Amino acid sequence: MVEEDLTPYLVVNANLESVQVPKAFVQGDGTITLNLSGHAIRNFAVEADGLGFNSRFQGQPHSIWVPIGAILGLVSRETSDGLWFPENQPSVAGPSQLALGDVSDEASAETDQLKDTPKDTGEAEKPRGRPNLTIVD
Repeated sequence: MVEEDLTPYLVVNANLESVQVPKAFVQGDGTITLNLSGHAIRNFAVEADGLGFNSRFQGQPHSIWVPIGAILGLVSRETSDGLWFPENQPSVAGPSQLALGDVSDEASAETDQLKDTPKDTGEAEKPRGRPNLTIVD
């Protein structure tokens, strides 16, 4: 996904006991979608029983732990294509019921800020219009 400039999202069943995610960002159906792009996470670790990393949600740092059995899918933000794991699906929701369009608010604050950043093509971008300074508090 990353090689094709797609954003990898991990769809997780947050209702399982051993899942450690910020509960304030869990959707009504019990899922949370986590941005796995390199600028959104730190200290990524894959272990035999799950995935762990550090991320930020609305500027607050969180330590994330997702057991393998809680992973519902690994998909791209842009196309919703990827891998779904039906064996991990709760009996009340299937992959077709999990809409990625509803979860873009869950991306980390860092990702939201970087989303509109132009991609580096190696060419210097020409400034347009007059210079503009903004005071940021």
